[in-house]
Amino acid sequence: MGFIQKWFGFNGWAALSAKESILATILYRVIFVVGLGVAIIAYSYISGGEDPSLFWISIVGLIWFIIFQFFVNLIFVNGS
Repeated sequence: MGFIQKWFGFNGWAALSAKESILATILYRVIFVVGLGVAIIAYSYISGGEDPSLFWISIVGLIWFIIFQFFVNLIFVNGS
């Protein structure tokens, strides 16, 4: 497993599905959506309170996705 796949791949979700219950999987997905909302609101606040364009919402979403994937892999793959 390469560095990128190990830390940012979908192996954490596979381990979560195999080890934990369905409720834990749903909880992690809800945490992702809530975190994405918080990230977009924080970006809007930091950028001066104006509505961000779709481009910047996509960039913030991609960054949040990478961070979240890192944490899921840290917990379920690399932490065990």
